[in-house]
Amino acid sequence: MAVRFAGLIAALVAGTLSSLPAAAQSVAEFYKGKTIRLVLPTAPGGSTSLYGLLIAEHFPKHIPGNPAVVAEYRVGAGGVVAANYVYNAAPKDGTTITMLIAGLLTQDTQPDAVRYDAAKFSYIGRASDLPRAFVAWHTSGIATIDDARRREVALGASGQGSLSTIHPALLNELYGTKFKVINGYSGAGTTYLALERGEIDATTVAWEGLVAQHSDWLRDGKIKVLATIGSRRFTGYEKVPNMINLGKTEEDKALLAYAAHFADFGQALAAPPDIPEDRLQALRQGFDDLMKDKAFIDAMSAKNVDLNPMTGADLQAFVVRMAQRSPKIAARLRALAGE
Repeated sequence: MAVRFAGLIAALVAGTLSSLPAAAQSVAEFYKGKTIRLVLPTAPGGSTSLYGLLIAEHFPKHIPGNPAVVAEYRVGAGGVVAANYVYNAAPKDGTTITMLIAGLLTQDTQPDAVRYDAAKFSYIGRASDLPRAFVAWHTSGIATIDDARRREVALGASGQGSLSTIHPALLNELYGTKFKVINGYSGAGTTYLALERGEIDATTVAWEGLVAQHSDWLRDGKIKVLATIGSRRFTGYEKVPNMINLGKTEEDKALLAYAAHFADFGQALAAPPDIPEDRLQALRQGFDDLMKDKAFIDAMSAKNVDLNPMTGADLQAFVVRMAQRSPKIAARLRALAGE
């Protein structure tokens, strides 16, 4: 009996010890030899892709265990396809992250397509804000935003309910512009080509992407900047109006400010909800360290793009705060999106 009892105790001890490595597995042990997928929601060639690829290259050395980071593209519905996937279908263990561009705004403008709550993503950090601008090709005859109130202006956009359609729709309603939105331009590259060919007169662009890829257009006056979107002021374009200030009433300005909030959300990394807290904190710390990495900073500078970081905790608080929009704002955005 004593021998049998001693054997039982030995088995229990052995079982307990064998379970300890899994229970006490460190972040470094988890990530060692693994690959983190960075899901990019836009087509190659735009600013989000640019930031994403550079982050994928330099991020691994700042994550415990030094996992590889590999970018993949899931394009569609203004970022909703990627956001839905990461929120619902991707592993919630810290091995899938995304550059989230479909957020609070798309919850109002594409409610039937959205399968996520933007405030519940696990935010890792922001590399930079993402100011945008309304721009027109120099041969279009449109040089200012007021010119777009005088005649119809063909404006290239990605798809119904996307930011590129909502912003001109807002200005049409609130400022009297006459943008005719033409959907179907899936990325910055195709939109820029359409401008050059004269297929469209204008579009909205991510400022960093424009500067990185076509600074010569700005230098040579081939692009006319009509209005800016976001809180950042562009050097040399301080007299260009900001979209928020084109609202005629305080209610209109509040609506425009909410529609522009994503520009301050910017080029941000997020993971699905409910990933293990120690891995989220490790990813946040690694991201903060990446933002101070000289090699990464030099690589960004070589591409003519800026860094304007925000910590994951601050970004989480920002998104939660912006989620407290009024029902009236949400209703007006749904109406503009045709919902």
